[in-house]
Parts: sequence; C-alpha cells; structure tokens
Amino acid sequence: SPIPPISPISLISPISPISPISPIPLISPISLISPISPIPLISPISLISPISPISPTPPISPIPPISPIPPISTYLSTSYP
Repeated sequence: SPIPPISPISLISPISPISPISPIPLISPISLISPISPIPLISPISLISPISPISPTPPISPIPPISPIPPISTYLSTSYP
C-alpha cells in the first residue's frame, strides 16, 4: 500500500515540534469548542493534546520535527495515489 502506516504516536507527536506554542490544541475537538471549560483538561481527547496542561506528551516531542510519518494534517489534506 502506498499509504504509510498510521500509528498512534505518529498522530500525536509530530504535532508538538510543528506547533509547540499553539494556543488551541490541534487535535482536541472538545477544546476547540470549549477552550476555557474544565472538561477538556480531563477529557481523553485532551490527554493526547501536546498543549494540554496535563498532557503526557511534552512540548518537545521525542519524535524529530521531520518525521518519516506525516502528521494527521497531511492525511486530511493530501490524497495519495
């Protein structure tokens, strides 16, 4: 298959070095809707957000900025042959 494998880490980590200072989590729909609500801080979605205060993913991801696997945004905007 021409489409790279979509691992859970690849969907999260590459976002960190790309947008480490983004005011709104890029992969947390709940936060986008209620950015000042206490709910996003403890929601499962927010837990994987690099911007979340209690996120297990640090702002500086162990995955290099130039990842061999494209971030989730690439999958949404690019059509593979």
